[in-house]
Amino acid sequence: MELARRILAALCLVTALSGADGVSLRAAANTALKRSAAERVELISQSMFTVESILRLPANATKAQETKVLTSLEAQVKKLEGNVQKISGMDKQQHSADAKKKSKELHDHMKGADQAMLDKMDQWSERMNRKTRLGAMDVLSKLKNAIHLVKKGALSGNKEASEKLNGVLSKMGAMAGQPTGGNFLH
Repeated sequence: MELARRILAALCLVTALSGADGVSLRAAANTALKRSAAERVELISQSMFTVESILRLPANATKAQETKVLTSLEAQVKKLEGNVQKISGMDKQQHSADAKKKSKELHDHMKGADQAMLDKMDQWSERMNRKTRLGAMDVLSKLKNAIHLVKKGALSGNKEASEKLNGVLSKMGAMAGQPTGGNFLH
């Protein structure tokens, strides 16, 4: 987000100096927002990949297959946790005293309509960061629960763990737009 703010600040100053109309400022701001959203897109796509891959778990697995599944799921947990940390870091950086000072300076050099647009973009970005982080944390929670159940023997004959894993997979399937209900273990 800090990169987007800097780009937007430079564009605002250039626009103010060159006398360009508000349409080009909005187009430039949209471009800056698209660049800053890369972390959110990566986190969302990794979450969806994780949900889709866990929905393909076999019902019965050998010890080697179970180990492979656990290794894969634990790697996905690490990747998602890293992405959540990036989003949280962006939020902390955005709320730092330095960032607030730069934002105030930027606002002082803008017209009223441009200030309103920047405020709206900031609110949207904060909301998207929050929603993305919370969604990823939900996926992480369910993924860690699935790992626990696989370790308990859900793929190697433990009926109770298998039923609980099926419930977790049902919830994850709903997150991915899959129909709920039914047996998810193949």
